[in-house]
Amino acid sequence: MVVSCSLHPKMKLMSEEKRKVDKAKAKVMAEHTKKQRLILKEIENKKSATIPEISEATGLQESDVFKRVTALTQFRKVKVVGEKEGYLVYALAKG
Repeated sequence: MVVSCSLHPKMKLMSEEKRKVDKAKAKVMAEHTKKQRLILKEIENKKSATIPEISEATGLQESDVFKRVTALTQFRKVKVVGEKEGYLVYALAKG
């Protein structure tokens, strides 16, 4: 069954088009996911950790860890649970 759009007759349904994957973008996304999982795994293993602790354990730069933990906090994957030696301490969020 083919459904066409009366407003845009030249539009094709997504299923009709061959979906092309930009390999460069896919590589960037895979790297992002890998780093995010490393960070989450480290927080899970330690129960809680600071940015420098996560950086040391994962080998990622502190600035990179900071950006990713900030995003994970905004998406409620991790939360601030305290402070240690002047650094915020992060733990996995429940849920």
